[in-house]
Amino acid sequence: MNRQKIMANRRRDIIIIVGCTILALIGGYGWSRGFGNFTWFRNFDTPGTASVDDAVLNYEPLIQQYAKEYGIESYVPVIEALMQQESSGLGADVMQCSECYYNTEYDQTPGNIQDPEYSIKTGIHYFADCLELAGCKGPGDIRRLRLALQGYNFGHNYIEWAIKRDGGYTEANAQAFSDMMKEQLGWETYGDTTYPEHVLRYYK
Repeated sequence: MNRQKIMANRRRDIIIIVGCTILALIGGYGWSRGFGNFTWFRNFDTPGTASVDDAVLNYEPLIQQYAKEYGIESYVPVIEALMQQESSGLGADVMQCSECYYNTEYDQTPGNIQDPEYSIKTGIHYFADCLELAGCKGPGDIRRLRLALQGYNFGHNYIEWAIKRDGGYTEANAQAFSDMMKEQLGWETYGDTTYPEHVLRYYK
């Protein structure tokens, strides 16, 4: 092997070593700076915290009780954020779930539940269904959590529809679903197409 080839091979080896070293340093720095929060590293089981009114926090023992009953106890802060968006903890139907199929004690018309505890039980039961249908892996699984939240607002049929169409929630498909339901039902409005973000502003 002549001298030129030897030098070229050495330069190539040096470039490879330096390149690998730089990538390792960048990766280590990124991890230390919180890149581990990206989806492929995230611990989905880690709950966030809710920033909500005292009226919502007053219901925390009941929220914890029914969240545990329906197997979603790690979602308590999410449920508090959801209640904040729905009612700020005020009124009787604090989870605004009178139209839910689990409401068997009151007419299934908006705001018709007259018992806050029953509203919490019913709303959490329904939200547990939404989480399961969305395939949510935990309160840190924000992508699927958005899907579940929009399903709580629109009805669970949206969840299956959105998964088939786009693999999950997008604001565009929420608008499309809302438009479709308005046409089918002859309504002027149908739900809140940005509901997930309205809830998640209270959840970090």
